[in-house]
Amino acid sequence: MSIDKSPIKTSPAPHFHSGVTISSAMTDLFIALTPITIVSFFMLGPQVLILLATCVTGALLGEVVARKYKGEEITLHDGTALITGVLLALTLPPAPWWAMVPLYTFGGFFATAIVKEAMGGLGRNRFNPALSGRVLLLFGRLALIYMVPFLLDISEAFEPYLRELEVIDLISAATPLFAVSQGLAPPELSSMFLAYEGGAPAETSVLAVLVGGIYLIARGHIKPHIPVTIISVFFVLALIFSGQPFFHLLGGGLFFGSFFMATDWVTCPLTTKGQVLFGLGIGILIAFFRFFVSDLWLSPGGVAFSILIMNGFVRYIDRITARPKYGQQRRD
Repeated sequence: MSIDKSPIKTSPAPHFHSGVTISSAMTDLFIALTPITIVSFFMLGPQVLILLATCVTGALLGEVVARKYKGEEITLHDGTALITGVLLALTLPPAPWWAMVPLYTFGGFFATAIVKEAMGGLGRNRFNPALSGRVLLLFGRLALIYMVPFLLDISEAFEPYLRELEVIDLISAATPLFAVSQGLAPPELSSMFLAYEGGAPAETSVLAVLVGGIYLIARGHIKPHIPVTIISVFFVLALIFSGQPFFHLLGGGLFFGSFFMATDWVTCPLTTKGQVLFGLGIGILIAFFRFFVSDLWLSPGGVAFSILIMNGFVRYIDRITARPKYGQQRRD
């Protein structure tokens, strides 16, 4: 019997394709966000559509401009820019149209053009693009309210518009948490879980967020380690520091951030241990912003700040939790 001594053809791993593409994953993410969008439309009204349109337009435009500038192929068909715009829109409170059109469009543009494309492109950005746009707009509204009148000495004709924007900021400041901070009666926990009128679209229904999050887990796009760790850690800390853990758990954007933002495939750790450590840090930071930062303007962004801060440590978390290859020793 002769032996075939022809060279063996090899190729780098992975050798099997899961069948999941970027476009199909974005489609599933869009489906997961649909319940939240529908509930927020019924609770907050048609302004949600303007909110979505402005953020998505800005995100699509940002990717086109950035990729044109870099001389690369425009890849709007993969759906990543669209989803970035939708995610950003769901974290922002409805505002007057004259504020949403320029501000929220710019927020979407910044998320894709700067945070995503300028920082390496798809799969290489270090920070969550949608949350980065959210934080930019948080400080942008503060600049409009406080700095612009001071620097430009604008006439009294513009003051009503800035005051209206300030009122919107106050109303959207982590309601219903803001209502309680002002001595008002807290809403029923059942309404906070099912459907609540106030705040950003992502805050209107915890149930809708859970439905979308469970769908992503069932489809295999995310694992439960990060959201379960964040929610568990925060619940324990809320029990210690507030005595109202369920109210703080359901108020604000904790659930949305845990399931849809912290689990972003690009900006979260790869290993199970790393994801647990990542969730632990986020849960602690959210509790810090919620219970120890009294600034009315910063505390609403506690979830966004916490996730972005931990995004900066992901590469180090991956390094210390990576499993060494066979025959190698870990080098810290």
